Amino acid sequence: MKVKYLRITYVSIFCIMLVTRINYAQTWNIVTPVSPTSDIFRGQQADIAFVNKNVGWLFTTNQYIRPYGDCYNKLYRTTDGGMNWEIIISDTGYFDIYRMFPRNSDNLTMFYNGNDVLITNDGGVSWDTSEINDNQSTIWQLSFLSDNKAIAFNNYRWFTSDGGYSWKRNDDTLTTFFSPTDSYFINDSLGWIVSDINLLTDVGYIAATTNGGKTWEFQRSITNLLYGVEFLDSLKGFAVGYPLFFDEGALYYTNDGGKNWGRKSYDTFGKFYDIGFIDSLNGWITGVGKIMRTTDGGENWEIEAEGFESDLKKLIILKEDKVAYVFGDDWNGETYTFLKADLSDLTDVNEDNNNRIDKFELIGNYPNPFNPSTTIKFTIPASLNPSQGGTLITLKVYDILGREIKTLVDENKTAGEYSVTWDGKDKTGNEVSSGIYFYNIRFGEKSISKKMVLMR
Repeated sequence: MKVKYLRITYVSIFCIMLVTRINYAQTWNIVTPVSPTSDIFRGQQADIAFVNKNVGWLFTTNQYIRPYGDCYNKLYRTTDGGMNWEIIISDTGYFDIYRMFPRNSDNLTMFYNGNDVLITNDGGVSWDTSEINDNQSTIWQLSFLSDNKAIAFNNYRWFTSDGGYSWKRNDDTLTTFFSPTDSYFINDSLGWIVSDINLLTDVGYIAATTNGGKTWEFQRSITNLLYGVEFLDSLKGFAVGYPLFFDEGALYYTNDGGKNWGRKSYDTFGKFYDIGFIDSLNGWITGVGKIMRTTDGGENWEIEAEGFESDLKKLIILKEDKVAYVFGDDWNGETYTFLKADLSDLTDVNEDNNNRIDKFELIGNYPNPFNPSTTIKFTIPASLNPSQGGTLITLKVYDILGREIKTLVDENKTAGEYSVTWDGKDKTGNEVSSGIYFYNIRFGEKSISKKMVLMR
């Protein structure tokens, strides 16, 4: 069914750029919209999403500001990086958007009014409708694993393989991981969720999946509410949040894919809401009126910008475009902050890191045991690059009898750190049975092997 929204009203929002205090090369700019109505960018349930440096979407509602009058809910779209915005949907009824996900410049998939779905593929000119057939609880989290494959969360897990037009529910519930607040996938199999689980008991949770969200493994119960999670690779990751009754930030970190989590407390920095990295060294945390920055992969953090009157709850980092956005508001939607940063001046730390790798190493695989896939990591030093042409590397999987199952890598590789995923299938594409397998990496006359366990 096609739903057409007539764009009768057009609003252009012109922005004034003001520079905040900065300590690093890039500049955070405050984007201040000027519009005919003073509350056009305000709203307690405001949300923002960008697909690239030019195209973004913004939803605002002020129903909490005006409890005795009409609800003014609007969906905006920008095509110039946030300088000008156009109203796509203007609704004075009950129309709450809970999650938005743009997959390309013309597409937006969003959940509204609980479990209803709207999808546009032409920039908001026309809309398709869908729904998740569940009246028990609201969809609170949405993650696209590929262009058409996605997973949505409430008390259950819901899957789509056609871009959101049809949804299928998993049979088991997510009661242990109720209402995930954030999710992060490094591929279509391996991902993590965090949750604030229960505001009364002040307990958050971290869980991981290795099969695209079909099953989840509880990793840790944490005495903080968690709202942001990000992984740099299959092993190194971070989660942020805060204790319910204290104004301090909590940063959790892991170097083994979540088997063990450490904690760093920042009692003078205020609450933490979101975290993101543009590369393996440079990352940011947003919180109450502050932005924190790391330049060493999360070992140390410093305040980069502060003095904002809003809770900075949303951090968007577009790695390919090297642009970042931050959006926040206060508890009643009266004060908002919209920030933009140009990260193009940052050096390519991946190239620098590659030049510093000094040994050939088969780091290992994660998860292990696994089902249905696992990621194998290895490094190649610059010394193995004859005339910068690279080194012939082979990586193969064998069963316990020494029979070759599949070749994962057979090509020249230059210096760097690499990750390769084995999907638990043989060279003909058939799934192999549970058991012990070995993976062997070879270059020249040198060879290294390690063991992994597949448990179906």
